[in-house]
Amino acid sequence: MKQGLVLTPPDPATLAEWARLAETHGFGAIWVTDSQSLYREVFASLGVCLGQTSRIVCGPCVINPLTRHPAVAASAIATLSEAHGGRVVLGVGSGDSAVLNLGLGPAKVAEVREYILALRGLLEEGEAEWRGRRCILTWFRRRVPLYLAAEGPRMLRLAGEVADGVIVGSGLVPEMVRDSRRLIEEGARAAGRDPGEIDLWWMVKVHVHPDGERAREEIRAGIAGSAHHVFNFTLVGKHVPAGMEEPILKLRRRYVFSEHAMAQKETNAALVDELGLRDFLLDRFAVAGTPEECRARLGELEAMGIENIRLTAHVPDRPAFIRLWSEKVMGG
Repeated sequence: MKQGLVLTPPDPATLAEWARLAETHGFGAIWVTDSQSLYREVFASLGVCLGQTSRIVCGPCVINPLTRHPAVAASAIATLSEAHGGRVVLGVGSGDSAVLNLGLGPAKVAEVREYILALRGLLEEGEAEWRGRRCILTWFRRRVPLYLAAEGPRMLRLAGEVADGVIVGSGLVPEMVRDSRRLIEEGARAAGRDPGEIDLWWMVKVHVHPDGERAREEIRAGIAGSAHHVFNFTLVGKHVPAGMEEPILKLRRRYVFSEHAMAQKETNAALVDELGLRDFLLDRFAVAGTPEECRARLGELEAMGIENIRLTAHVPDRPAFIRLWSEKVMGG
């Protein structure tokens, strides 16, 4: 199982340390979050990660069509690709905290589709149409793999249609893994593509600690963020058990965007327990506990056919997590 690590960029010196640790400890990719109101600028932070590593692939996870014109995003990722031997991918999504903290809503599926096609046209052909206007990129002509973050049925089908890879966020229970894979394959076949050529990564909120209950306690802000994003728009087709619909809707209404996935903040984490969602969200989105518990859970994911996982650890001590996960879970 290939494991990539998500980093929410702090100050550059700390981020550089984290990136070096990630490569040294065997992670297969670094994904850097894009949320300008909460974290440092994503493309500058990717430059730090790439400059501190020599082998690992890095990319944003994820940019969106609302805050970055495709020509600006294409130029940024092209510059990093040129400077670092092509060790980049470009993750795209509909937008979460990056847009919500600006008072905007996520992009629609059709807009995401147009955005990905514009990025591909700019990077590979030097021109594209975006919102009815021609845009150009004159100096770069190479393929940069485009990954689409997808949770709902329409976005999963779109990912199969147009993306090189998919960051699947719909959940880790068997019925969602099965449905997500089916929807991606449907989109690929409808576009005349081979589904086997699409690289799938599954979003997983993670934490490991010798005290398993402490790990599950400290991950609550992360799983609250997953619930807020994944259960956006509709619950239809998302295999939400009876009795969980109203608590999920309450969490979404009361979620504090300015504290998104912040382990040191309690507001969103407390909602998980207050609304009785902890066990459901841990099972749906997370791998958390002792090293032995985490290894057992990864075995369950492998049995579902999951081959690549994107680990998000919104935890108080990131270096300690990287070391313990690498030594006791990946290498345990």
